[in-house]
Amino acid sequence: MAVNTTIEVTLPQMGESVTEGVVLQWHKQEGDTVRADETLVEISTDKVDAEVPAPASGTVVKIHAAEGDTVTVGAVLAEISTDGGAPAASGGAGNGAEAAPAD
Repeated sequence: MAVNTTIEVTLPQMGESVTEGVVLQWHKQEGDTVRADETLVEISTDKVDAEVPAPASGTVVKIHAAEGDTVTVGAVLAEISTDGGAPAASGGAGNGAEAAPAD
């Protein structure tokens, strides 16, 4: 049985005196797939603007901070499910790859 693992993406420490940052822009939305080290979100602090990368490959299942929100270092920004992809749609059969109709 596969284990569904969810990883929390937190605001990293960006300098000794930096205690918070503002979410500038999300590069991924809930339901999007992301690769490890791919930019997930841009953060602005009083010292620097920085990109926060995804810590693992998977699917963004929850975004906890909206653009414009001020978040503290260590706060959870998002959650990524690493169970191999997005949950399967209920109903319907098949592997998700449908052939295009022939003309």
